Amino acid sequence: MYETLFSRYLYPLYETRIKGRNTLNYLEAMTANQWKSPEELRSLQWQALEKLLAHAYGQSPFYRRAFEAAGLVPEKITGYDDFSRLPVLSREDIVAHKQEMIARDQADTVIHKSTGGSTGVPVQFAISRDSNEWRTAAAYRGYQWANCGPGQPTVYIWGVDVGKPTAFRQFKTGLYHRAFNRIMFNCFDFTEDEMRRCLATIKARRPNGIVAFTSAVYNLARFAADNGITDCTVPAVITGAEKLHDYQRETIENAFQTRVFNTYGCREFMLIAAECEKHEGLHVTVDNLYVEILNDGRPAAPGEAGDVVITDLHNYGMPFIRYRNGDIAIQGEAACSCGRGLPLIRDVSGRTMDEIVATSGKVVSGGFFPHLMKEFDAIDKYQVIQKAGDAIVLKLALKEPLSDAQLTFCQDEIRKVLGKDMAIQIDLVDDIPLTRTGKYRTTISEIRQS
Repeated sequence: MYETLFSRYLYPLYETRIKGRNTLNYLEAMTANQWKSPEELRSLQWQALEKLLAHAYGQSPFYRRAFEAAGLVPEKITGYDDFSRLPVLSREDIVAHKQEMIARDQADTVIHKSTGGSTGVPVQFAISRDSNEWRTAAAYRGYQWANCGPGQPTVYIWGVDVGKPTAFRQFKTGLYHRAFNRIMFNCFDFTEDEMRRCLATIKARRPNGIVAFTSAVYNLARFAADNGITDCTVPAVITGAEKLHDYQRETIENAFQTRVFNTYGCREFMLIAAECEKHEGLHVTVDNLYVEILNDGRPAAPGEAGDVVITDLHNYGMPFIRYRNGDIAIQGEAACSCGRGLPLIRDVSGRTMDEIVATSGKVVSGGFFPHLMKEFDAIDKYQVIQKAGDAIVLKLALKEPLSDAQLTFCQDEIRKVLGKDMAIQIDLVDDIPLTRTGKYRTTISEIRQS
């Protein structure tokens, strides 16, 4: 009853009439788009790309220079060969040129965001309000494949606000989640008591599904199995924020007698790809993003791994054109048997972060640290190394000095999650080296195998 009331009346009233947003219109369009043929989707995608390129050339000083350096104007980009002449954008480019990237005609209306970066390079960026509505709609469509769309009863095991939100902020956030029919658990403070409470909630409420950090729901599944806790079945589990391994999928599905719907996203774009009910790969949201998988600069062949390079088709506020987000994915080999025209990627292999163990023995997702580090503009790169159960080393490469108050805040937030007795050694370094695969490892555990 409530789901129908929310989806038909309450949410449209709030989102469309009161807030004046187009989220639900875009969701309706994207729900129809998924059943279009691959050819129709490619045509739709290219039309959106042409409009974006013309806007970026006309409004963004950074992209005007990039076009000119490549000897291009938007009218000359008539196919992929032309488009691929534009340079690939890096995180470092965004850090150095953010203000020049922002479109002049939207500079006063963009929404400013930040990401801690699973690759260890925090980024401050901006999105247009229209892009925010498109990406929200894309996430809703993907979650609907698992029957966990807006208003459907769902348990979330996810990150919460860093710091000490005001009482009003807590009230507002709680009201928001209640309206969306969500029960929230903090994945960064997922103690055994919280796990028991979560399992009891699942038993009592029988939600449509669980939406969780991969390691958090995997640890919950192991806890349930180790303690003989049964009858916690849910129809679906949506995993995100971290790579999903086969052994984790098997453990989760056995514990909850469910199917896992893996997702792939990043803060710069939200949902990039998601599994449908056939579980044959992750469908790419090509009606919101232009995703390239590049091996040595060329498009990867089916079954081949390559760098993920993304263009946001609707972020006119601060265009992201050919942005390498630091992940590695495997190009899909065939269309999905579900009949959707959205193409597939088979796997994402570049998101692994070691888990860290709190002084209590609680296992904490490595995703906590990107969640925290996005709060500090001064941090260029970072790395966390756990050498003992009660000690970590935090390496920081800084763009500018951190104040004593910022350092204290950072350590206090870490101890909230890892324990008040956790020793934190802060090492200021000039740089943090890449691994042999060309990636940053943001968390390294020398006491636990991830």
